[in-house]
Amino acid sequence: MCTGAEMMMMGGQVAGGLSRSAQGDAENSLARADAAYERDASQQQAEKILRAARRQKGTARAATGASGARIDEFSLGAEQEIDTLANEDAAMSILTGKRRANSLEFAGSSAKRAGRNALSASLFSASQTGYDGWKGAKKAAPKSEFYDGTTGDSAFG
Repeated sequence: MCTGAEMMMMGGQVAGGLSRSAQGDAENSLARADAAYERDASQQQAEKILRAARRQKGTARAATGASGARIDEFSLGAEQEIDTLANEDAAMSILTGKRRANSLEFAGSSAKRAGRNALSASLFSASQTGYDGWKGAKKAAPKSEFYDGTTGDSAFG
């Protein structure tokens, strides 16, 4: 039998664990949303890089044509270099976004796991508090008028 104070302690322990678990779930949800944002932002950045490269290639071709040079394989080398660099930059932007997103998702799942662990720990702690209260109440049971608890002899002889 537990006392009222022990029952309140048990309730507080469980409520604290539930709160930490809910906080972990919320952090996980936020991390997933941030990860989705990072992926989207990196994709948009990659598209922006490729658009800028197309403009730069057009400018280079126009400059080559305006100079009176013939547009051939040699003169297209600058355009190919622009293409290569732009594709590398776009790929790096996407890779960086994926890495950030993965990091955020890992942090979110870690927070969720920590919350669940805290809930488990609080349940174990509450059960220990309840057991200790029951064990203490059992030891503190009042002595019977027929048994004094010291000699093992009853009052009836």
